[in-house]
Amino acid sequence: MSKAIENERRRCAVMAASAQSVGPVTTAIRAMRDAPEQKEIQALRAAIADRIERDIALLDALDAGEFRA
Repeated sequence: MSKAIENERRRCAVMAASAQSVGPVTTAIRAMRDAPEQKEIQALRAAIADRIERDIALLDALDAGEFRA
């Protein structure tokens, strides 16, 4: 086998191994996404969005005169 072919195989093996490895930035991002605080923030955002939707629906109902005496 020629030296050039062997070098190319080694280069490909190194590239394949490095593509599968996870660096510190990726690890940190994954940790932040999986943090319990992140899940609590998402739940809070969903609750706020639901509240806003209910308030808008109430304002629409008031504007339509549903609650006028």
